[in-house]
Amino acid sequence: MTVLVTRTAIVTVDEPTDPHLDGIVELLRQSIPAECAGLTPVHAANFSAYLAAAVSPPRSLRTVMLRCVRDSSGVRAVADWRVLGGRLFLNGIAVAADQRGRGWGGLLLDDGCDLARRLGCTELALDVSVRNPGARRLYERRGFADETYAQWTEVTPDGSAPNPHVRLLDWPSFVAHHSAYGFGDLRVRSEAGATSVRVVGAALRLPAEVTGPGLAAALTEVVPATRCYRIRTVSGAGTTGGFAHFARMSRPVDRQV
Repeated sequence: MTVLVTRTAIVTVDEPTDPHLDGIVELLRQSIPAECAGLTPVHAANFSAYLAAAVSPPRSLRTVMLRCVRDSSGVRAVADWRVLGGRLFLNGIAVAADQRGRGWGGLLLDDGCDLARRLGCTELALDVSVRNPGARRLYERRGFADETYAQWTEVTPDGSAPNPHVRLLDWPSFVAHHSAYGFGDLRVRSEAGATSVRVVGAALRLPAEVTGPGLAAALTEVVPATRCYRIRTVSGAGTTGGFAHFARMSRPVDRQV
């Protein structure tokens, strides 16, 4: 592939008032598999406001790093990186349709490796749909290898058997976050112990260990949900069962490819 652009054109979003934030969110939304539409934070109504807050601190204090390519016409490509301990996690990457074939995806990954070194991270990681072989080949060429696999499965609340032992541990802070950004993580306690439920709009992502619909039924009393699902680790990349399947891929930062 002939690269028509250089890494020097990649910049960091540093201002909460950056006029390109809405364009970044729209581009990231287009990169989400259709079967997961409406279920991830990037689909939340006010996700651009969340990104604005996330880039407000000095770079040395942030956990969200937005690297993008933009010009007077808008955002051309973007990588949403998250600092998770010693890992730099690629939360999302997208290239505008009219910019594909110019090598932006590979350059953003190479740029992420450089960013990880500067941040002192030892690994890069990402999630990719197993139904996206083109993206998987790109990551493999950059030294990424499969680590684990995840299956997204629907959960149907059972109103006849709600879990009577559920308690909401941080309801006020959850309501504030969800009201401000359209998504949030709600800490709950049940018979199984304390756990976290992600709410995006009216969609609930239940803990992986949930095997029945009782917790979903209890939570829909306070979070009117149109959809409930869970993500659990599976043994391989097969697409049997569930509505979406992802591979967690990773690579050491110090490997040169």
